[in-house]
Amino acid sequence: MKTLLPFLLLTSSIALAQTSFPPLEQTEIKGLLVFQLDNGSFASQASQMNATVVPASSEKNLTLLFNQEVGPMMVGATQEVEKFMRLRHKENLDSKTQIEFAFANKHSPKDGPSAAVVCSLMAESILSGKKIDPGFAATGDMTATGIVQPVGGVSDKIRGAIEKRCNMVAIPKSNETSISDTYILKGIAPLYQIQILSLETFDDAQKIALLDRDPEVQEALDEFAKIQTVLKKNPKYITNGKVREKLRGVYNTLPNHLSAKYLFLHSANKGPRKLSLLGSLNGIEEASNELSIMINNDSYKTRGGGDDILRELIIDLHRIRPQIDKRLLKYADANRDLAQFIDTIRGRKNWNTQLEREMNETIAKVTSERDRLRNDQAIQEELNGE
Repeated sequence: MKTLLPFLLLTSSIALAQTSFPPLEQTEIKGLLVFQLDNGSFASQASQMNATVVPASSEKNLTLLFNQEVGPMMVGATQEVEKFMRLRHKENLDSKTQIEFAFANKHSPKDGPSAAVVCSLMAESILSGKKIDPGFAATGDMTATGIVQPVGGVSDKIRGAIEKRCNMVAIPKSNETSISDTYILKGIAPLYQIQILSLETFDDAQKIALLDRDPEVQEALDEFAKIQTVLKKNPKYITNGKVREKLRGVYNTLPNHLSAKYLFLHSANKGPRKLSLLGSLNGIEEASNELSIMINNDSYKTRGGGDDILRELIIDLHRIRPQIDKRLLKYADANRDLAQFIDTIRGRKNWNTQLEREMNETIAKVTSERDRLRNDQAIQEELNGE
């Protein structure tokens, strides 16, 4: 009996450890953020986030909060996640549990609801003991019922995930038009540089975010990774019949695999041709951003390193014009006309009042079109809906 006692004590301690709650004390994930620069453009960032269990300071059985300053929208989104998790794990929450979230980058301002999905995944990881794939990144708002809601800046956030060398990124299903727009504006490269999937519910996110996935899901993701390797070597392989069939297989298994969907459509010459309203606006303003910089710093009056950029801008506006939402064509043409006018007058030695007046009139047309769009109720409602 004496020889069995240490063994019994050991197995008892293991059993206690296995049943302790929550199973994990820490977890981490990559959240996607965008923030506006002084020149009006947007910078993207895939920020490492972590969650840690700390001594509870609330009477609630589960508390989720940030341990650093974030904006009111992010606080509100976290409260919705807390409600969802409290209901999801109500049978296990027999003691007070507090989980604190934090961004590794503490310097840039953070607000908006887009961290809700990643916060819910971190909370689920701690409360269930299931670990998150370190190469996974996501963005999305979420309701207390687990429904994933749309967010802004999706294209920029995906770019941030690619730059951070994430291998997979999840976005709200409602933001799928951003992927269609990216395909039209940037081609197929962003689609094979990272696996892009869409989410309608929290369960969709959990299915792809965890390290321990359903074998069928993992097989589809592994199959797409092989396709990525081929296309990174030579994008022209997209027209290969075997590649097309493999893409079809991935999409059949994972209908929310947007990279597979749009690459397959491209391989069959059935890719989307028209930009959404938001995609049209983003395409115009991305191409025209350099104009604002030149006008603000008066560099448009002299020739220099910006000449090639200006001509590329004109080419870009010509290139995307057939894909633009027709309601924005006048705005696109006003920006193109301004770019062409600046290109003709750069480097003029005699800068006179006539040129100044023509310049101001051309700028006024751009401003007038922009104001028209901002005051169009239908357009603004549609943009806000996207």
